[in-house]
Amino acid sequence: MGQEVVTVVIPTVPKRTQMLNRAKASITAQTEPALWVVEIDTELEGAYATRNRGMMKVRTEWTGFLDDDDELLPHHVETLLNVADTNDADLVWGWFDVVGGTDPFPQHRGKQITNTEMFHIFPITVLCRTAMLHEAHRHMGGFQFEPDAVGSWEFQDKPVWRDIMHRQGGVPRAIDEVTWKWHHHGGNTSGLGTQEIAIRKARTKEQRLEAARIGLNKRSTG
Repeated sequence: MGQEVVTVVIPTVPKRTQMLNRAKASITAQTEPALWVVEIDTELEGAYATRNRGMMKVRTEWTGFLDDDDELLPHHVETLLNVADTNDADLVWGWFDVVGGTDPFPQHRGKQITNTEMFHIFPITVLCRTAMLHEAHRHMGGFQFEPDAVGSWEFQDKPVWRDIMHRQGGVPRAIDEVTWKWHHHGGNTSGLGTQEIAIRKARTKEQRLEAARIGLNKRSTG
């Protein structure tokens, strides 16, 4: 296409330079050239805040997202742009290979969204029309603050996609083709249950025991 039409936003935190460099290298290797914006979280605000700041800096037609510990396959951007063009879509995503783990929700691979109010989880590694993301940020604040800070897709991500698809009328399109790598390791939380995340994030043995106790109480009374 010549001039880049995609910018990929990468939220990161200090001391993750090696993983961040791998993520950036995967963008440089794209068959369809793309730009990137790196937003560093120095105040422990969470990825929702860095994604919001990053996406509001984007001036290309399309915005993509990539966590700093993951990587895109070389055809990711080109494939999703072609899918968007073919289907006149505004929000597109592919699937992933898991490195160091297993797919936590294989039932959603390639699954199309038919209800734009109630819909299933899909990866953050999307391409979305920048104008729609900016409008969502103006209207409802973009990615949302989550009091428990456990990385819940329902709290942080879903409201943005609901605004884009339901209020703005954006057209979603999923494909089952693998276009990126999701690295599982001790420091990531995506795809885990809320209680498991809380236990992993607890800093002391007492905190872990308390988190587990709360989880048992919720299950027994829920």
